[in-house]
Parts: sequence; structure tokens; C-alpha cells
Amino acid sequence: MAAPCVSMGGKVLSVIFVAFLVGAQAEDEFEGSRTLQVEHSFDQGPAPEFSKRGTVVIHSLKSNKAQFSQAASLTPQERDRLEKLSKENGIYRLRIPLSKGGNPEGDSYVSTFTRACAIYESGLRDRLMVNFDQTGEVLGVSVLPAAAACSGMEVSAANLTSWKTSVEVVQTVAGPVPDTQTYIDKMKRDDQERSKGQQGDNRSFFGKYVSYLSLFCVVLFCLIIARTCQKALLNFSKTKIRIKLMCLSVRLQTGYVFL
Repeated sequence: MAAPCVSMGGKVLSVIFVAFLVGAQAEDEFEGSRTLQVEHSFDQGPAPEFSKRGTVVIHSLKSNKAQFSQAASLTPQERDRLEKLSKENGIYRLRIPLSKGGNPEGDSYVSTFTRACAIYESGLRDRLMVNFDQTGEVLGVSVLPAAAACSGMEVSAANLTSWKTSVEVVQTVAGPVPDTQTYIDKMKRDDQERSKGQQGDNRSFFGKYVSYLSLFCVVLFCLIIARTCQKALLNFSKTKIRIKLMCLSVRLQTGYVFL
């Protein structure tokens, strides 16, 4: 009976482990999955009219998995407007709505533009780059045509029917957060040390500088002693000279008398 129980337990653990792996893979594969509407305009002026270009389906932000699906092929009228816009050196506009409110005027968008001639000469081949924040919200969009510069070349209508669009999604990464708490603690410690330095020595003026005063008195006393000794030596020298002069005078006088 023990062997079947062990076998059954092993099978259950294997099933749980496989289910966990499949769930984790599915979670990573479809992490952040959502659909974005893409609109464009071939109009010039401050209030251009936009029409639906297609949708961007994002399967995973981490794996950068997204694809573009166009709503419909360009009509002959749209091709003519794009060609005219290209010859006039106009701009091609693109935007992504951020909300789905009932009132279109209340919606918000992220938008971008590029030269219409670059779109025209690329034959509708471009790359959309959609930027997301850490919560998965759209931050911006940019369009990069395949043609880096315009040369004025003519493009056949067959190459202006379907969009050849690739999509790249970029999610912002959190930068380093400044360690403000450590800086605040350091400022507090500096303030405390300054306060201790100001309040640590409460002695009187004489108590603080008694050693300097003592040294000054000793030096002054030595100077006075030296001055006194110098005067005494000088006086002694003068007295000694006077005595010698007196003795000499006496000898001279005595010798004069004997003569």
C-alpha cells in the first residue's frame, strides 16, 4: 500500500509543478497585454482631422512583444493626399488616444509627427515606438519612417496600399533614489556636535587663559630681573672705575710728595 501512495503523491507534485511553470510562463508572456488605437491625419493646419490607422496589440512590456494591425488599406483619396502633402513638404501626424470617454473632446492623446515625404518615399514602411511608465501607462509615441531623408522620388500606388509597420515598446526604469534619510541624520549629528562645542566650556576668562597669563607673568618677571641685574652690573662697573681712578690719583699725589 505504501508504494502506490508514494507514486500517487509524486504524480500530484509533478502536476502542480507543471501547472506552476505554465502559469508563470503565461503570466510573463501576457504581462501588460492591452490594445491601443492608432490614428493619423494627412491634413495641414491647426485643427487636422484624424482617421483610424489601426491598432497596436501589446502582449508583453518586459519582452517587448507587440504588433500592428491596420484598419484598412489606404484609399486612392488618401494616397493622393499623402502624395500632395509630400510635394508640399508637409507633415504626417499620428496620435494614440489615452481614454475612451463618451465625449471625444474630453479624450487625451499622445501624438507625434514626421515629414510626409519620408512616409511617402518609404512606401508606408515605418516603425512605431511606444513609451510606457512603470505602471503600464502610455507616456509617448514616435514614428520613424524607413527613409531617413527625402529625395523627391516617385512611388507607385502599389507600394502605398498597406502599412508595413513594426512596433517597439519601451518601459521606463526607475532611477536611483537619493538617500535623504542618511543626509538628514548627518546634518543632525553635525548640529549636535556644534551645539556641544558651543556649550562644552563654561569657564571664566581667567580660568580659560590662566596658563597663558602664568607664562606671561614668568616672562615679565624674568625681563624685570634681567633689567635689574643689568643696571646693577652697570653701577658696579662705574663704582669700580671710580675706585681705580681714586687709587691712581693717590699714588700720583704720593709720588709727587716724595719727589
